[in-house]
Amino acid sequence: MINQPDGAALLHEARRTLMEQLLPALPPNQAYTARMVARAMGIAARELQYKDHTAAALSDFLDAYGFDDLPVNERSLCSLIRERKLTDESRPSLVALLMLLTRSKLELSNPKYLQS
Repeated sequence: MINQPDGAALLHEARRTLMEQLLPALPPNQAYTARMVARAMGIAARELQYKDHTAAALSDFLDAYGFDDLPVNERSLCSLIRERKLTDESRPSLVALLMLLTRSKLELSNPKYLQS
């Protein structure tokens, strides 16, 4: 089984090729579309990198507070919050988890925002 390059690395290289080699050769009326494709490729590559990290953090949180029978996804977390099933003792961990999820979403969609 070949593990390298992974999907994120392939997307990164394809995006680099699009931006550096193909975009300059395109007519101006097609450049915008090419930039949108490159942006989508960047988001997809970053999502592949961060998905496991956020899923592990969410899983750890659910397990720590006895909700290990729930699916590991944000919908489950939202239900717990909405139904007020989390105790006050879980609040610091919940805040940390929500900050991690928010930061991860920013890293996916707008990483330059976090750099400023």
